[in-house]
Amino acid sequence: MEERKGRTSPNAFTPATGVLVLLLSFVLWMNFGSLTAALFYAWPASRDGILGAIRDYITVHIPFILMFAGLLFGSNAILKTRLRELAGANEGFRWRLSLETGAIYLALSAALTLLHIQNISPNTAPAYEKLSFLLPVLLLTPMQAVSEEIFFRALPARIIYGSALPSSPLRALPYSAVCGLLFLLPHLWNPEMHAGNAIIPMIYYFMWGFLAAMLSVATGGFEAATAMHAANNLYIALLVNYPESAMPTEALFIDSTGTSDAATLAAAVAAFIVIYAFSLWRGHIREGFRWQGRKRTRS
Repeated sequence: MEERKGRTSPNAFTPATGVLVLLLSFVLWMNFGSLTAALFYAWPASRDGILGAIRDYITVHIPFILMFAGLLFGSNAILKTRLRELAGANEGFRWRLSLETGAIYLALSAALTLLHIQNISPNTAPAYEKLSFLLPVLLLTPMQAVSEEIFFRALPARIIYGSALPSSPLRALPYSAVCGLLFLLPHLWNPEMHAGNAIIPMIYYFMWGFLAAMLSVATGGFEAATAMHAANNLYIALLVNYPESAMPTEALFIDSTGTSDAATLAAAVAAFIVIYAFSLWRGHIREGFRWQGRKRTRS
């Protein structure tokens, strides 16, 4: 039988090859990425002004550039498939779902920001400094979000379950909980963890990883969660950043609450609920993840 172009061949993706790609990406991310970032930061150039700020932003993303390179090479050379197929459903990557989810998340972020507008202030940095971040952010931020989604959720799910993802929330619970924990761990070094009360940021990152995994299993693919992740980071980097952000950019506005406010956690959970409802309305939620209610029987 002729295989569909772009899909993984039956013998290419096995748990062993999946783990190999995961290990390759991990080594490039944590070892070579950290070393390259340190060398890049030590490069003799001005650390002041906008050039220094842009260099800080690029330095933060160098490990993720190498992670992405490992995933891209591994998917093509080892798994014999395109990178986007790892994040897609069995029938292929659903571009429309991804674009619609990203747009909805951006709209929700703007609406939820208005709820605490009293904590938002314009960034007084010159306009040219804000514009200087536009190209680096548009190039690097989506790459970082895509890399994290595939590394922390999509690839582990394919290794464990193959194409047969868990068929109910109860069955998906252990996997989602592990994803939440794995997503939290690398974020423990983020600046917001050391800027005050770390409990809410810890819950925030765990819930993000947990709900993104649950949504992905519910939709049978990782397009929606990946789009949400990219939209979230783009919104922070370009539109509304906060003082202790791990993404040092000159956004249009500054939010004094950051991720240490319970409202931020509530807003993230609400966003996932809205995206779930939208996916349900569009017919993307799998049967086992649809609330059926109590069935009535005739007496």
